[in-house]
Amino acid sequence: MLEKKVTAAAIAGALVTIVVWILRLSKIDVPPEVAAAATTLLAAVAGYLAPHTHRPDLAPPATTGNPPTAP
Repeated sequence: MLEKKVTAAAIAGALVTIVVWILRLSKIDVPPEVAAAATTLLAAVAGYLAPHTHRPDLAPPATTGNPPTAP
């Protein structure tokens, strides 16, 4: 099972790398430090915004509302 947050962060990192490569082909100089910072920031944002993948083998999902009462 793939974790959605990890997948989103990895795709964001790859996309930033491709964009920086295209910019360099277009004769726009991007310092390596800026490219690394952009990759880190966008991967973190993508990982934060991606939904959590529920893993039923680890724990039940959190319930909302009042806990059940004993009879």
